Order: sequence, then C-alpha cells, then structure tokens
Amino acid sequence: MTTGGNVVPIAAAAAARARRRVINHFCVWHATSPQDAIEYSPPSLIEQRQFDRLLKAGVIKAALPGLYWVDLAAREAADERRRRKLVPLVIGASVAIAVALLLLYR
Repeated sequence: MTTGGNVVPIAAAAAARARRRVINHFCVWHATSPQDAIEYSPPSLIEQRQFDRLLKAGVIKAALPGLYWVDLAAREAADERRRRKLVPLVIGASVAIAVALLLLYR
C-alpha cells in the first residue's frame, strides 16, 4: 500500500520505464535513421503517452506517416536537459536532509 507521498516517485519511475521501453523498441529494430523507420503501435496507455512526448520532443521522428525512428542525438540532448534540471534539485534535497538530520541530533 502506498501513501500519497509515494505516488509521484512511483509514477515518475513508471514513466521512465515506459520511455526506456519505447526507445529500446526502436533500438532493437535498428530504427535509428529515416531509412530504417518502422511501424510502431504502443502496447499500453503509459507507453502511448511516452511515445507522444518523445515524438513532440523530436526524439522520435516520423519518416513517413506511420513509420518512425529514434534520433539518438536528440535523445542524448533530451537526457542532458533532464539531468541539468534534476541535478540541482537532488543536491538541494540532499542538503536539506543533511541539515534536518544535523538539527535532529543536537
């Protein structure tokens, strides 16, 4: 059973797994260029959402209607943007936890 505080991390982890499954599907089929584009139909709602987000972000691109490929350079750039946003948050949270622990042990 989860509490309200655990819902966001669980949802974020599920979204990250779905994003990896979508990208891995294209990599397994070597669909990494317009010439190698493949058909893709997401098997679940969460993968459909991630596919749509990746398509909107330019990580997945349409070669022709219904044929898609993953742009690995765009994926790397998107991952780097995500890291740049998350690292300061993780550092800030870590410092806040450390300060809270120090205050508790006084």
